[in-house]
Amino acid sequence: MPSTFNPSEMFEGVSKAEIIDRIQQLVPPGAPEPQDPEILAALQTLTAQLIWAYQADGQLESEPFTDVRDRTIHLYASACCNKIKGKTILITGGEGCVGRFLIEKLLSLGATNIISADKARCQNPEETLPHFNKEGAVTFYAADIRNFQALKHIFEVEKPQIVFHLAAQRQPGLAEIQIRETVTTSLLGCKHVIQLSEEYGVEDCIFSSTGKTSRYFTTEIYAASKKFAEWQFAKAAQEGKVTYGMVRFTHMLENSLFCEQMSKKVQQSKTVNVHAPHRYVTAQNLIEAVHLLLNSLVVSVPGKLKIVAVSNLGWPTETLEVALYKILESGKNLPIYFQGLLPGYEEPFFLGQFDWSKPTDIHLLINVLEDPFRRVDEAGDMVTVELAPFSLRVLDKQVSKLESLIVNPDFPEVEIKPALAAAEKEVIASSFAWSSAAELLKILQWGINPKKLQGYGTEIANYSEIIELLLQGMYGRLNQEVLNSAGVSADEFDELVESLSAVDSIQAEVGYLRSISRCIRQSVIPAQSVQKKSEPVPVRDAA
Repeated sequence: MPSTFNPSEMFEGVSKAEIIDRIQQLVPPGAPEPQDPEILAALQTLTAQLIWAYQADGQLESEPFTDVRDRTIHLYASACCNKIKGKTILITGGEGCVGRFLIEKLLSLGATNIISADKARCQNPEETLPHFNKEGAVTFYAADIRNFQALKHIFEVEKPQIVFHLAAQRQPGLAEIQIRETVTTSLLGCKHVIQLSEEYGVEDCIFSSTGKTSRYFTTEIYAASKKFAEWQFAKAAQEGKVTYGMVRFTHMLENSLFCEQMSKKVQQSKTVNVHAPHRYVTAQNLIEAVHLLLNSLVVSVPGKLKIVAVSNLGWPTETLEVALYKILESGKNLPIYFQGLLPGYEEPFFLGQFDWSKPTDIHLLINVLEDPFRRVDEAGDMVTVELAPFSLRVLDKQVSKLESLIVNPDFPEVEIKPALAAAEKEVIASSFAWSSAAELLKILQWGINPKKLQGYGTEIANYSEIIELLLQGMYGRLNQEVLNSAGVSADEFDELVESLSAVDSIQAEVGYLRSISRCIRQSVIPAQSVQKKSEPVPVRDAA
């Protein structure tokens, strides 16, 4: 910044919120990149002012992700070495950021035969036989996991005993564009890995997922397709002979598209665009990621899917703070503006994902229905959970239906997204039907808390689809006993019903809730309120 510029003198007493509001008035979210010299000059001044305001609050003194970069997770090295000793290890997506680091770590632990299968080298994904070359203890294959014959060839030739399945779409924004590729990679790719692991006697198979799957329901392609991958692995763990494990990653710093793009904007652009103010990201580093994958080999057990994640993610980091730090670090007087949320990043967060009766115990990658299975390892670095129960029969039906659509080249790509969401709803409905009505009622109450929603700048109508699923799961099961179990008083229940009445799409459900409220007030429970829906086979118990 110019040495003569002193924001503290020019803008004393102006809050961050006021500065951000002025920026958005100059360039409304969704507007094109500003070109007018006067607007750009005003944005430069406001950006400098915003930097000063952050500094006045003690921020921007160091790189916002410093704490994350310094974290580590205890590696159960001795147990891992015993697991991998003398084994052939296959890594799908082995040439990605995490895959490359995993290979290095495996070699340091004594692995002598590592196989990498990655589409990065593929010129034609439809080729039956993959290309490969060998570099010491590592053999690199060019193969797309959606190509069953290519993947089968690798299993046939190499006979892996341990599989790390990392291959996937990594960009939520790109997933909304490359819909068919993203969904087929998650559905068909996982199906192929599972099928071949069972067929060729793999001992352990570890899958890398995302914390975004902890959402009960999502319309985003990236997260929704990963949810189906998790469900498939949970089913395989229960029905198959292989021991399966899973890791939930969050934002990977060394593989951060956001950080890459932000650095590029600061270096090459005249303006820096940020999606929106008050957007936060949780992050982890490569050491944590690879240690989680290796530790998953140790904690996984036959018959159920154990999910591991970082135990303490620390405080989320504001994306705006990252952008301001990079501008400050560059020494340039660059203007910031807010471009608006893009597909793949625009879904509002549902507050019912967390148990607000224990706010200090919230984990950002685990939802309320998964939380009862939460365990922390002896070192305190790693948390283990299981998926909430769901119907295996419903999953089979929906996966089969989706497969028939996505492999059909005549089925429009634009229609895949609603088909994926519809199939996802069916599996989630089976999970909610298995969950207790009291649990669902608490989730609903936490999720539509008017004060909290107002603080987050959102409204109940934005969550109509997850609300409908929750109400469907509670239908016919509400009574005074359920309210007591949920810790919801009659007055609180009436307030909840009144809040829901603002959502046009659920008026029939609101009518049902009002009838329950009247009956509770009169201490008369209608017959339907004690009838339970047919319960699906729980994923942890089904044969």
